[in-house]
Amino acid sequence: MRKSGFFPRLALVNLVRNGRFYGPYLLSCAATAAMYYILQFLGRNEGLDNVRGAVYLKSFASIGCFVAALLAAVMLLYANSFVMKRRQRELGLYNVLGLEKRHIAQMCFWETLLCAVIGITGGVAMGVLLSKAMLLLLLKIARMSVQFGMEVSWEGILHTVQLFGVLFLLTLIVNLYRVSKSKPVELLHSAQAGEREPRTKWLLVVLGTLTLGAGYVLAAVTQNPIEAMLLFFVAVILVVIGTYCLFTSGSIAVLKRLRANPKFYYQTRHFTAVSGLLYRMKQNAVGLASICILSTMVLVTISTTICLNIGLENSLNTMFPYDLEFIQNLDQQPEDSMEYLAQIQQEASDLGVDSDMRYYTRYTAYCGLRNNEISLCLDEDCTQVQVEIVTAADYGRITGKDVILAPDEVLAYLDLLDDFPADFTIAARLGETGLPFHIRDTLTDYIRHGSTILITEDTPLLFLVVSDQAAAERITALDPSRSTRQFRVQMNLKGTYEQKMAQTEELISRLSCLEDGISFTGKQDNAVDFYAMYGGFLFLGVFLGGLFLLATVLIMYYKQISEGYEDQRRYQIMRQVGMTEREVQGSIHSQILLVFFLPLGAAAIHSLAAFPMLSRMLRLFQINNVGLFAACCGGTILVFCVIYALVFLLTARTYGRIVGTSERR
Repeated sequence: MRKSGFFPRLALVNLVRNGRFYGPYLLSCAATAAMYYILQFLGRNEGLDNVRGAVYLKSFASIGCFVAALLAAVMLLYANSFVMKRRQRELGLYNVLGLEKRHIAQMCFWETLLCAVIGITGGVAMGVLLSKAMLLLLLKIARMSVQFGMEVSWEGILHTVQLFGVLFLLTLIVNLYRVSKSKPVELLHSAQAGEREPRTKWLLVVLGTLTLGAGYVLAAVTQNPIEAMLLFFVAVILVVIGTYCLFTSGSIAVLKRLRANPKFYYQTRHFTAVSGLLYRMKQNAVGLASICILSTMVLVTISTTICLNIGLENSLNTMFPYDLEFIQNLDQQPEDSMEYLAQIQQEASDLGVDSDMRYYTRYTAYCGLRNNEISLCLDEDCTQVQVEIVTAADYGRITGKDVILAPDEVLAYLDLLDDFPADFTIAARLGETGLPFHIRDTLTDYIRHGSTILITEDTPLLFLVVSDQAAAERITALDPSRSTRQFRVQMNLKGTYEQKMAQTEELISRLSCLEDGISFTGKQDNAVDFYAMYGGFLFLGVFLGGLFLLATVLIMYYKQISEGYEDQRRYQIMRQVGMTEREVQGSIHSQILLVFFLPLGAAAIHSLAAFPMLSRMLRLFQINNVGLFAACCGGTILVFCVIYALVFLLTARTYGRIVGTSERR
């Protein structure tokens, strides 16, 4: 055999012989590369350029590319580190047999090259085959028209090859550095190298407790939805730091506490499990913490995006109570509103649009509230309040109620205004003489209107029904620059979604020639953007959730293998000194339960702690149904527990086979 072909052939033999290690590694590489290509394909798809709402889908795909690239780097480096650690004895043997470090470096080069070719080629091929299906699924979720035909993103392939080529090059550099610093004797005896009993680092325990507690408290006490959105990532960082600190040092403290309990520790199944974990917890802790963090990401990402998608229709109904709404700004277009109404009625009649129509004049101002004074000028020491005003005549016509009020009497609907006084004044500024009013009665609801603002802050609302137009004009006249007057015509159309959409487009087209100061909002028209946005959220959440789950499974698998090989010799000795097979199996079962269900429990606790903050963040997207979010979280946790248990059982079987092989040798 020629020397030039020796190392490539040796590298191929090594990959096949170590298939238990390299198989999941290559599958993970290929799957991650496929996912990255699919996101590149979606973000660069030219067919989406002319589709309304597709800008959201392409933006989400770009975000997904960044997360996928980051996760791919973590997964490849972690898997490569595990594989090389398991092969230390093999590399030491090569040294003893006469291979120099430069020869081992050549072998590592060819192994990395083969892995790169297999992983990248397989990933790109898988991505190309699945990309169209993913595009059709995304369009289906976003309720967009389906595009047929096969496409390949050559630019996406190039970016995928570049990213994973750099990652494999990085793993090669790390491996070559390890080979250069290694000593043959140490490599040969690495499997017999024991661990000293780790010390409890109380500083890390305290740091972990404080950071984890701070993250939990931040999630619990943040009430404002905008602040919750801004502080969420701060809370995440605190929880991540606390998790790693507590798994690293806190777990050692817990195991020592279990060892100090004679009733628990001096049992066959607990004795070996606790003692074995205690001596190897330094290397176990990081992996367990990573499983916990990734599991939490899966739970939070999927439950939140599913809740957003399920609550989509409710968000639409909240933002757009009516199918179509025409707004005349009376400050810009003060002509007779009845003529404007007649035009709308005439066009609707000509088109044969069957609808329920109503109209009213709405006065709005953002005011400052202090005690019983309302000011149209916002001062620093007052509470911002949105004040909406309608006349008794408009309110009575819309609700069918006969309302008669004195000039200083109002009906009031109070939202987020506890202990609002029955008698109050409205002035241009706080401290000035204003208009006195008395609340004759409170309302249980108010006249709602459409709004295209998706993300809103919880501003208290004061909805007032005043005696007549003169009373409303007196209020806005206090400071006309800080108030608006709008004439609104609201319509509920009849028919299917497609019929309503066609009627909306036709009516808007016919009435678009009206003067400046006229605007339109339509539920079906805005639903196109909503379906794209929320559908993109769901797709990205499930897609990234799948990536996080893949990383979780990979770490679990490698940890089970690592545990198996490290425990193999120990359980062989225990069998030789008289421990029965039943006792060995009980000890194995106890150990893997302690190791792998601890991260799941911690992930569930993290998710529950994040629930208050996440529910407030969802309010920014008009999702106010806490029960719906709780059901989504519970269902996601339940499904994830089932998947986690299945993965655990499969990896536990691998662990059992490895531990049991020593007895059969």
